Amino acid sequence: MESNIHNYMEVLVEKRFLELDFHQVYSQDQITDMTCISLNQLPTLYIRYSLDMLAATSQKKLMQYNEMVAAAVENAEKMVANDRRVRNDDFEDIVIYTPKDRFELEDEEIPFSGKINLE
Repeated sequence: MESNIHNYMEVLVEKRFLELDFHQVYSQDQITDMTCISLNQLPTLYIRYSLDMLAATSQKKLMQYNEMVAAAVENAEKMVANDRRVRNDDFEDIVIYTPKDRFELEDEEIPFSGKINLE
């Protein structure tokens, strides 16, 4: 795979971190954790060149991406600030899911069956 292919959301998350001066507030480990947590909440948009992405995407869509990133970063920051690995609590807040708790997948999320229906 070419080295210049990347996830555009990574660019937006990094930009948001710079806007919020996270490098002044958090350690590199915390920033790395927040990056992973943020990106796991966002859709993946692989691109080759950021300039092409900006030219081909409407202003409304770009604003939506920025709003999504802001919410994901805010959630990640809350998780890191309330890091269970650092707290000395009991494990009462751990939720164990049973099969009946699982949600139903949407049509587009159904795992690939291995058969392609071209009808």
